[in-house]
Amino acid sequence: MADPDQIAFRHALGHFASGVGVMTTALEGRLHGMTVSAFSSLSLVPLLVLVCVEKLTVMHDMVSRSAVFSVSILGEADEGLARFFADNQRLAVPEFRPGTFHLGSTGCPILERAIAWIECRVHAVHDGGDHSIVVGRVVELEIRGGQAPLVFYRGGYAGLRVAG
Repeated sequence: MADPDQIAFRHALGHFASGVGVMTTALEGRLHGMTVSAFSSLSLVPLLVLVCVEKLTVMHDMVSRSAVFSVSILGEADEGLARFFADNQRLAVPEFRPGTFHLGSTGCPILERAIAWIECRVHAVHDGGDHSIVVGRVVELEIRGGQAPLVFYRGGYAGLRVAG
C-alpha cells in the first residue's frame, strides 16, 4: 500500500467533526483573529487547552510574541463569522468592529456572539510539522450558551443536533 498523500489525509480527517472557534490575540495595539477547528481541552490540573497554528500565519507570529490568546467558540448561527475569519483577504479590512467584541483581561478580543470563550497565556509551544501546537493555560472563561455549537465536517459548516 502506498503512503497516503495530503489530499487523502485531509479527506480522511474531514470525517471527524470538530467545533469551530475564532482564536484571537493582541500585540502592541494590533488585534488579530483567525478561525480554528484544531482546538481541544488538554488538562484539568492545571486548566490547559491546545490549538494548532500554521507556522506561516500572522497568528503564529503574533502569539509567539504576545504569549496570549483567546478562543471564542461559535454557535450554529455564526457560519458567517467563521468564514470571515478563515478568509485571508479579510486582512485588508478591519477585523473587529465596535460592538462586536470586548477585550479580555489579557487584552485579547473576545467575540460578543461567542457561546463560550476561553482566555489563555501561552504555557508551552511544541513543534507539529508545518504547525505549532500552542498550549494555553486558561486564565479566564465564560459560558454563555443560547444555541448549539457550529461544527466543521467534510469541508463544510453545520449545526449540531443533540440526540436524546
